[in-house]
Amino acid sequence: MPTPNSLLIILNPNAAKGKARNHKRAIEAYFSSRDIPFKMVLTEKPLDAIQLAKEGTLEGYKTIIAAGGDGTLNEVVDGMTRAMREKGISVEEAPVVGQIPIGRGNDFAFVAEIPREVEPACALIAKGEWLYTDYGELFGGKFPEGRCFINGVGIGVEPQVNFLASDFKRISGIPSYIFAFIKMLGDFPSPMHLKVKGDDTSFEVNSQQLSICNGRRMGSAFIMGPNAIIDDGKFDIVFANQPIKKREILKYVFKFFPGTQLETDRFSEFRTTEISVEAEGEIMKVHCDGEEVSRTCRSLRVVIFPKGIKIIRKTV
Repeated sequence: MPTPNSLLIILNPNAAKGKARNHKRAIEAYFSSRDIPFKMVLTEKPLDAIQLAKEGTLEGYKTIIAAGGDGTLNEVVDGMTRAMREKGISVEEAPVVGQIPIGRGNDFAFVAEIPREVEPACALIAKGEWLYTDYGELFGGKFPEGRCFINGVGIGVEPQVNFLASDFKRISGIPSYIFAFIKMLGDFPSPMHLKVKGDDTSFEVNSQQLSICNGRRMGSAFIMGPNAIIDDGKFDIVFANQPIKKREILKYVFKFFPGTQLETDRFSEFRTTEISVEAEGEIMKVHCDGEEVSRTCRSLRVVIFPKGIKIIRKTV
């Protein structure tokens, strides 16, 4: 059994195209030098962190750290919440989740103001201050029985660029998304006919992009949900309200860097606790927290769990 103050650190050595493994010793040295008890385990393949976080929760760890990117944090959240549901563990009794953001995008860390550098991120963990935070669950694609997430879900252009960026062997971070975007222009997606239903709205739209945002940023640099807040109990849904032509795309893409796309007449927003999206006669590319959900699904449902987990992040 873990000691009351011990950390379980789940490190994904393959995050950031394998660069994350270079931080292992620095993380160990930080906590060892301060006599903070910890156990570090390394993932060996995709989805390992789900099982490790689930086991850590059931073993009684009070703090579980995701050392990696958004995908690693996604898996830790998913594994922990699975254990919570299986054993009836309340959010008050559940572990606190922290992150050492050594991955490719680190979008949630940006939103939660978790430092990008290893030592300051470890210092924030050592301080131990946390806030209740919303998380979501997605049903569809590879996960008909559900997959929990922390930052957001993208449909259309956004996951297409994300998948291309993930395929690069050596390029990481913002450059990977820029090169992926350029490559995407060679296979520019056609509009999908989407049926969308939220708490208080239901409509159909021809669109190439819809984002379900808990956090504001995705893709390492793109402010997909300018008004999204991670503890307000609702998703911000931002979508292209009519098709975008290939020759127009650059005009709108540059709006996502500062998050000003909603100032144009081409993008709209609404807020909801639950959303279902159906592609009529089409198939959707979908990601959650940068991880592939599907390249071919036709329907999707997403729900939010307000203040459903505790995240170590800046409290002031």
